Amino acid sequence: MKNKVLDYIKNVLEVPRDEYNGMPVCPFAKQERETDNIYIDNITTKNDFIICMHKFIKSGKNSAVFIQEHAEMDERDTKRYQHFLNKVLEASDQSNWKALCINPNDKLEVDGFNARALAPCFLVLINNLEDINSAHKTILNTKYFDKMDGKYKKYLGV
Repeated sequence: MKNKVLDYIKNVLEVPRDEYNGMPVCPFAKQERETDNIYIDNITTKNDFIICMHKFIKSGKNSAVFIQEHAEMDERDTKRYQHFLNKVLEASDQSNWKALCINPNDKLEVDGFNARALAPCFLVLINNLEDINSAHKTILNTKYFDKMDGKYKKYLGV
């Protein structure tokens, strides 16, 4: 599954798209992947979210993707689960990290393109909160969000 996740990052998230006005879905993923700064692990009953986080932090990498291969989640629950994971991070004194969930069942699209639906399985992305805030400010000054509908912008907090 790790190779499928890397393929998804490379062939979906990194590719410049017209729907994002010539920018990739995730403008910063390519640099992280090419410098081997993405930690990838599987969330299981014996290797839960907190264990994955500890292993990720020990790795010294900048970001992580946690695979939840058999998690079937309705799109209405994605944001709640993401909120729960961020509360777990806060409670475990790891609030400098932010979780973002990608659910293949999410129906969030930009001009007809749904990058989340192409994910190989349910994914939890972990990034440094300061890095996310900085990246968000950077792309706010571009045309990245121009073709997103109100639902998606609200979901992203734009």
